[in-house]
Amino acid sequence: MTALVGPNNTGKSALKLFFYEMRDLFLVFLRDPHNQPNLISAAAGSSVGVNYLGVSDVQEIFNNTNGRNLTFEIEVIGATSPAGTNRTINKMVATCSRSAPTEWSIQFFSVEEPRTAISEPNGFQPTGTVRQFIGGSSLNYNADDLVDVMRAFHGARYYGAFRNALNQGSGQHYDFNIGTAFIDLWNTWKTSGNKAQSRAIGKITDEIRTLFEFDHLEINASVLLKTLLVTINGHQYRLAELGSGISQFIMALGNAATTTPPLILIDEPETNLHPSLQIDFLLKLAQYATAGCLFSTHSVGLARSVAERIYTVQKDGRGPTVRPFETTATYSEFLGELSFSTFRDMGCDRILLVEGVTDVKVIQQFLRLVQKEHTTVILPLGGDQMVTGSREMELQELRRLSQNIVALVDSERTIDGAQPAERRLKFAEVCRRVGFDVCLTEKRAIENYFPDYAVKAALGSSFAALAPYELLSEHANGWSKSDNWRIAHHVTKHDLLTTDIGQFLSRI
Repeated sequence: MTALVGPNNTGKSALKLFFYEMRDLFLVFLRDPHNQPNLISAAAGSSVGVNYLGVSDVQEIFNNTNGRNLTFEIEVIGATSPAGTNRTINKMVATCSRSAPTEWSIQFFSVEEPRTAISEPNGFQPTGTVRQFIGGSSLNYNADDLVDVMRAFHGARYYGAFRNALNQGSGQHYDFNIGTAFIDLWNTWKTSGNKAQSRAIGKITDEIRTLFEFDHLEINASVLLKTLLVTINGHQYRLAELGSGISQFIMALGNAATTTPPLILIDEPETNLHPSLQIDFLLKLAQYATAGCLFSTHSVGLARSVAERIYTVQKDGRGPTVRPFETTATYSEFLGELSFSTFRDMGCDRILLVEGVTDVKVIQQFLRLVQKEHTTVILPLGGDQMVTGSREMELQELRRLSQNIVALVDSERTIDGAQPAERRLKFAEVCRRVGFDVCLTEKRAIENYFPDYAVKAALGSSFAALAPYELLSEHANGWSKSDNWRIAHHVTKHDLLTTDIGQFLSRI
């Protein structure tokens, strides 16, 4: 989850549109090299012809405030050379001149030769699943990681801010099916007899029913396929008769579930949504993206609550500039960004402190099971360095915002019956001193609570649950904390309530 934060008209949407318009250029890297020689030619210094998606005037791809050509670079950080390969290509630089706006020249660079363009490959051959640039007769250049990035970029799908139009004819708004095109898609997936498609529609329907706290929900296409008919607790409505919030959930989740793109690029996900549903919407949408979700927002609080990475987009003398977001100094300042007073007006009556951003998304899933997700604002403390006994001043500041504050953090116990880590004990002491109820987990960390069925459902059959005090870093197969929220989505209420975490969340 990556967020772009900034005012209007600074370039947030233009950045996401880049991936949409340049889709054909990314495709160059994915075609069979024996049938598509463009990549071989590009590596040898020849230009590559590209058609732009959704661009009526090719000069529109250039900045209209200067006369420069267009250049972009993609570098794979941490790329290494696999066994049997002499060199790994981890970077490309593509340039398009204003005089030839559909022609691109591309240079490739190696991890081992960062300042020297690889300009002499005389072939491009796949070896099994390994793709190699071959320079001269002796050097093998592996491009697997870069090709994987291009595959993700080519498959990215862009959803603009216009996401709830069901009565706008038939077609797409960028990659978003609207109007009768969406109705046809929904009807086909629900009624075609394909079990996987039917289950996907059933999953969306059940998630929306739970989020909006309906007893019963059914969504069907009308007989003439002109609209969707939504039956809520026995009463039928046309979708246009309902609020724009539920329309956005149905259409966005429907579009994502029927494509499962590697990347979802979305503008202003908070639009038309009650504050308590904004995180829900992003998390539900992101579960259909196999690699990640990039969203732009005006809400710093939403970005800080959900995103692992945040960038600001601002205009300076050179035009739009993207920079890493600087961390907020105090908790109270963060909750000011989050507009906690607005959340309180909407029915939120408590603040729940958790360790980091990955925990926010896990606990949001758990709160839903105990029906407290809409009455609780979750605040990430900023990681391990903040969960100590030296943060009493920052914690005291939160008292100005709410008298109902609780905390849930990992204990980092190493064995059964062991005390929590010393810094966690000190953090709990400070919390109790300032009047916060606190839960230090009985097991080592949140990920140690996930049942085996939930781990396998989210990550695959090759994964297994952790032992109660096992470190995640010791687990094989690449399971990371950023996967935890996907696993939490599959945990049942019954299993949650048998744990100290579930009992704590139930009583707060």
